[in-house]
Amino acid sequence: MAFMKKIFRYLLKILPIFLAYFLVECLCAAILRSYDLTALAFGGAWAVLLTAVVVLLPRTAGRITFGATYYFSLLWALAQTGYNSVFGKMMWLTDIFYAGEGADYFGDILGSFPALWWIGGILLLGLGGVLIWRFPEPGKGFRPRIPAMVAAVLSVALLCVLPELVFLKDLDIWGTRSEYAQSSSFRATYETMYDAKKTYNICGVYQLTFRDVWVHMLYPLTPAYQMDLQNRTEEINAFFDQRESAGENEMTGSLAGKNVVLVLMESMDDWMITPEDTPTIYKLQQESINFTNFYTPGYGTARTINSEFCINTGIYLPTNGDYVFDYVTNAFNQSLAFQARSNGYSAEVFHYNDPAFYSRGVFEPAMGYNAYNCYADYESDTDALYDDCLLFDIPELNDLFFREGQTFNTIITRSAHLSYVYNEVLSYYALKQYPEYRGKYGSQEEDCARVKARLVDDMFARLLEELEAKGQLENTVIIAVTDHYTYGYKNMEELLAHSGVEDELLLEKTPFFVWSSDVTPCAVDKTMNTADLVPTVLNLLGIDSPYRYLGQDAFDPNYKGYALFPDGSWICEGVVCKNEGNGKTTILENTNNKELTPEFLSDMSRLTGEFIQVSNLLLQTDYYN
Repeated sequence: MAFMKKIFRYLLKILPIFLAYFLVECLCAAILRSYDLTALAFGGAWAVLLTAVVVLLPRTAGRITFGATYYFSLLWALAQTGYNSVFGKMMWLTDIFYAGEGADYFGDILGSFPALWWIGGILLLGLGGVLIWRFPEPGKGFRPRIPAMVAAVLSVALLCVLPELVFLKDLDIWGTRSEYAQSSSFRATYETMYDAKKTYNICGVYQLTFRDVWVHMLYPLTPAYQMDLQNRTEEINAFFDQRESAGENEMTGSLAGKNVVLVLMESMDDWMITPEDTPTIYKLQQESINFTNFYTPGYGTARTINSEFCINTGIYLPTNGDYVFDYVTNAFNQSLAFQARSNGYSAEVFHYNDPAFYSRGVFEPAMGYNAYNCYADYESDTDALYDDCLLFDIPELNDLFFREGQTFNTIITRSAHLSYVYNEVLSYYALKQYPEYRGKYGSQEEDCARVKARLVDDMFARLLEELEAKGQLENTVIIAVTDHYTYGYKNMEELLAHSGVEDELLLEKTPFFVWSSDVTPCAVDKTMNTADLVPTVLNLLGIDSPYRYLGQDAFDPNYKGYALFPDGSWICEGVVCKNEGNGKTTILENTNNKELTPEFLSDMSRLTGEFIQVSNLLLQTDYYN
């Protein structure tokens, strides 16, 4: 009886440790409003396992191990839920490498974290400190090794069984809804891990992190992984072989022989282009080939480099947690810059930021450019760097931009970047130039977004002025494309109203137009995605690339047009299908009243999964080498 009392007392001592680990899982579920019992079961099993491990160790070692594992789990959970509150998605561990690029804006987004994030985080941080201080030790005459080892073994067994129990839910999906749920299935989501948040919804934060480490960090180091990659090229070829291209079309070579200026418009959303706020951009758009249903899905974690990389190479950032800069040694012979240079162009990139930011100083040449040209290398005045027109104010850069021969220039703007508050540095600078925007629209965020867009418009006006002065206006094609919607806009209801949509998925539609003085203005209403830009532009320039691309030429009559998102959602032929997770999809729109046959829905589901997989494989296999 006395022995049983010792066991009971000791269990009471270690119960707070179990609860601390489990409360991390519960806090995630509460903030993300994800209450799937299987995910909580995964969290409970991990809490038992971690508790068993720390109590098996000597008290000092156990205390250290508990502190390390508990605080890592808690801080990672807070990072995940905080990131989700801003971007609506979750991260892989390797995405931490991108954290430095967003550090300047961290203070601006802290205010968007929910109150539960702050309250729960502070309470659990304090709980960990108390438990480290009061870490239990075995009572006299009782050693917890055997019970702890039994608990550890049982928890591991449960973690092995739980995935198969989750996959049983697929039977309900297939039995009640039809096979178009295939790419939304629990098994496909869990095993391919194409989306961190969808995987989390299935198995919780502990199991997500464990699988992230194994699938994305450890397994790629094994010989089995390398052998598998060698066989994946056939999968890519099969994906391309199923397409039927019409070859040349009426737009092939229509802009051949001209100089090219590609402008990546940071955060320039479609609703920000108006006759009043951006008269130059608005006029150019009206006189251009305007792609009215162009979507920039957020693959990977870093939104700007995702679109920048895809616009140049036709490949999205990896969805599987790989760090894109790991592929800097890949051959990108298919890229816009490489193909332009192989056809007589010289190619340069211009931006204000340090070459180390997104490793552009290394990556831009890897993608085919002669060099990445940083304004800060020529100008030390910080205020001057807020102005995108600085490119033309610095004589050395101006001369390089208007160098002799056929040129392909890429400009990455800065002005419209988040955040949208009066005291943020870019907003403050813009309001100094245009003070009438303070209070103009009755909303601080809208005032700042629109005045920043005005600065981007000033850059376009200056570009046209310089082209005219140098006699190159009629011999230049201007390609304008946005990297992502204004995701830093905190008032989501207001943002949805600005864009005229009812769901956040549809915010991903952003501007893309191609202007030339002699182009016949037209609207291309076909649904497109970022990967379509490379083959479309190459076709317009009459550059016959020998490579096959993830995206397709917008003017190919055999291409029906679509936008496919990394969470399994898709848009095609007027149908908007949103993947809600846990095997659920919702048809948000069907503007063309298309018959939603099981065959059509199944084909789109299959295509989405293949598209995501092939995009990753193009990098992993170094396909274009």
